[in-house]
Amino acid sequence: MNQSQGRAGRSPRFSYDMLEFRPEWQFDDPGTGAYYHSGVIPGKLFFTSLGGEVHFEAAQKAAAFVERIFADGGLKNSDYIRIADYSAVTKASINAKVFYAKTINRINAAYNCHPLVTYICGASQMLRTMLTVFAHVVNQRFVFVDSVEEAFQSINREDTHYAISSDKEEVVISRKEIEDFVAMCGHLLFNDHDIEEYTACDFYPLDHPLSELYRTIVLLRNDLLELREKEREQQHEIRSALENAQKLNEKLIEEKHNVEKKELVQLRLIQRLKKARAEAESANKAKSEFLANISHEVRTPLHAVIGMTELLIETKLDKDQRYYTDTLYSSAKMLLMLINDILDFSRIEAGRIDEEKEAFNLRQLFLDIIAIMKEKASVKGLVLTGDIDDSVPGTLIGYSGYMKQVLLNLIQNAIKFTYRGEVAVIASVVSETEDAVVLKISVQDTGIGIPEEKQDQIFQPFTQIDASSTRKEGGKGLGLAIVRKLVSFMGGEVELRSSEREGSTFSFSLSFEKVKESGSHAAFDHEETGTGKCQADVSEMAVEKKEILLVEDNTINQKVARAMLEKMGYRIDIAFNGAEAVEALRQKNYGLVLMDLQMPVMDGYEATKTIRNSGKVLNSKVPIIAMTANATKEDRQQCLDAGMDDYVPKPVERKIMMNMLQRWLPLTNDR
Repeated sequence: MNQSQGRAGRSPRFSYDMLEFRPEWQFDDPGTGAYYHSGVIPGKLFFTSLGGEVHFEAAQKAAAFVERIFADGGLKNSDYIRIADYSAVTKASINAKVFYAKTINRINAAYNCHPLVTYICGASQMLRTMLTVFAHVVNQRFVFVDSVEEAFQSINREDTHYAISSDKEEVVISRKEIEDFVAMCGHLLFNDHDIEEYTACDFYPLDHPLSELYRTIVLLRNDLLELREKEREQQHEIRSALENAQKLNEKLIEEKHNVEKKELVQLRLIQRLKKARAEAESANKAKSEFLANISHEVRTPLHAVIGMTELLIETKLDKDQRYYTDTLYSSAKMLLMLINDILDFSRIEAGRIDEEKEAFNLRQLFLDIIAIMKEKASVKGLVLTGDIDDSVPGTLIGYSGYMKQVLLNLIQNAIKFTYRGEVAVIASVVSETEDAVVLKISVQDTGIGIPEEKQDQIFQPFTQIDASSTRKEGGKGLGLAIVRKLVSFMGGEVELRSSEREGSTFSFSLSFEKVKESGSHAAFDHEETGTGKCQADVSEMAVEKKEILLVEDNTINQKVARAMLEKMGYRIDIAFNGAEAVEALRQKNYGLVLMDLQMPVMDGYEATKTIRNSGKVLNSKVPIIAMTANATKEDRQQCLDAGMDDYVPKPVERKIMMNMLQRWLPLTNDR
């Protein structure tokens, strides 16, 4: 290895041949080819040379040799310069870098040492990027140079060193950014005041893709708090009006002789109550409109994030890229769940619970829920089971949608706070008559349990068991609050039985109507997102079966839909608004239309009515599918009333899109 020669005309302050290497400081792993060679200039300089594939296990073994160097007194109580030669490193895992960084921090603190600057020699561009990401972990400046010789030359010049940018290429989203973003979103839920001091610019550049999402979520959260405060004020006014009414009535009873005055006061009271009621109804309407608009605005960029990530996952990725992409997809889905829970909770708070009873099969519901949650349980090594008494009727009439939401929230909560053992969902008969049956449904776990003094708190919104569990497991604090309100709406009450370190059982009893088995199949003859129609309803006139017309004014959503549909084998044309869509259908016979709702010039509702009723398009019966970020039940019904055939809310997952197209425009085998 070349050694530093210092400046011409004088001996260098430091050189490679001044380093002391001891056999007990060297680590070599013949199995993997990884090595870690160390030397010191006592009290002045710490040299390390790494090579091979540095995985987490190798970093663990090397850590003992690093500690031996400091224990032998070579760098104790000193401010030293560090040189790290990475020129022979072929691969270094993120876990290994994190572990090594934490080890260096711990050893420096234990032996009263501090690295003034670290010279990184010969690192690849990717490794430089990784090291820069973890620079804050070791709390020191990195200087990147090409060789060990260049490092010694730089040291001997006595220059003032500054950390050099590790990579000119942008890293779109790192794992740390995603974790920070999720932590930032969680912070919003636990602050009762408007978020003004924290902005996206404090964490990300303005043009960062997560910056816009964060600002939108801050806006959503602050506006919801403002609406909630207005609702409290209006409720206070109504209570005050009712109290005044009571006082007035008491006074009028005492003053019966003044009938005219009594009638006048009552008239004024009625007017005030009508005004208060009108204001309350107006506030609820404004809140509904706000929720619809904010849902549309948040789901639009999230549709692009989830859609493009799904397509990226299906491409050829190396191990690190696959890890980053899976993490991004998981975090985007978590963000979607957070948005859905906030919107659901706001609708429930406003009293807008409007699910209708329907016939459903409880056993099938259990199977569907266990299939959804099985992977999460398996990742933690848990067993997830479902047990239904044989005496439970095959078909029941009840709120199947809310039942599913309640059980999903309870099972997800059980899995989150259970680290070994099992989670069980149990249904048993409490009582039964000829027309109805009362069932007790329980979700049991072998998790950490809930202290008795905390059990009344967990059903409150935005509440966690304690701060430590919040840091470890995260969460919105909305799941159990939603569960209690939905169970109460269905006519039951949630009960909790729990002991610390012995697990928890959440249970409730509900009454269901019974139906005859012969009629049970009607409940499962159509998809939830369908309308009961099928491709056979479409005109038999010749159409281009692979041709789809996308009506969408957002260019990002156009890119997502085009990439998704073309990968499935369809051809796609784009119209930017409803008027362009009508004109396109006059010129060409498409197999299907994907219709957005909110567009300039002509919206999706008006465009659909024009296509169905104008008589000027080639095929007025072409299947029209609403694909929109307007995701409420009212939006779905409005689409169907306008003449659309089906409805898929954004963000649309590729599997949902494929299922919808399979119903309405299946490709033939010659694709």
